[in-house]
Amino acid sequence: MDMHAEIMQPVRFEPVRPISSAPPASAPYDVRAAWSSDYVTWFILQRPQEGASPADVRSTHRFELEFEICVMDPQKYERETQSELQQPQTH
Repeated sequence: MDMHAEIMQPVRFEPVRPISSAPPASAPYDVRAAWSSDYVTWFILQRPQEGASPADVRSTHRFELEFEICVMDPQKYERETQSELQQPQTH
């Protein structure tokens, strides 16, 4: 493959788990929200939803729910979700 053709290939960016530690529940909201947004995006990709959502459910519904739980106490949420990821996924 020549250099030009290689450059033309689409680039895919996969969200990665945040490198920084989860902030405590006492951290300012904007700090918790920034970390939570990144972590929840990563977490949802680790455990995709099975099946289609009902027609009246927004595509962002799962993110919104997970984010609201995470932003309250990111450290607790991270512990719980990491434990969940260690469990075999059931169908």
